[in-house]
Amino acid sequence: MTEGSDYAKRRLAELYAAAPVKRKKEKLFAMVELVAAAEAFAAMNCPKAMVYVWLVHEVRKTGKRTVPAPNGMLAKYGVTRETKRRALKELEADGLIAIKQRPLKTPHVTLL
Repeated sequence: MTEGSDYAKRRLAELYAAAPVKRKKEKLFAMVELVAAAEAFAAMNCPKAMVYVWLVHEVRKTGKRTVPAPNGMLAKYGVTRETKRRALKELEADGLIAIKQRPLKTPHVTLL
C-alpha cells in the first residue's frame, strides 16, 4: 500500500515540476473610450490630460512610438490648439515625450 502512495507523491512532484510558470503582467493599463475620457477631463476642467491619453491611444493603434498630433483630431475631443500646444510643452518638459516641430506643420510626437 505504501508503494501506491509513493507513486502518487512522485507523480504529483513531477506534475508540479513540469507545470509552466505563470507570468505576472508587468505593466497595468486601462482601456477607456476616448469620448468618455474627454467628457471626464472636461468635467474636471483638465483638457490637457486628454492630449496624453490621445497620444497613448495613437501609439498603441499605429504600433509606432512617433505619431503626428494634428489639431483637428484633438478638436474632436474638445482640445483647442492652444491647449494642445501647452500640454505638449509640459509633457516635453517633464520628459514624457519628445517633439519634432516643423514651421507651419503638424508636430510629430515621440512617446518616451
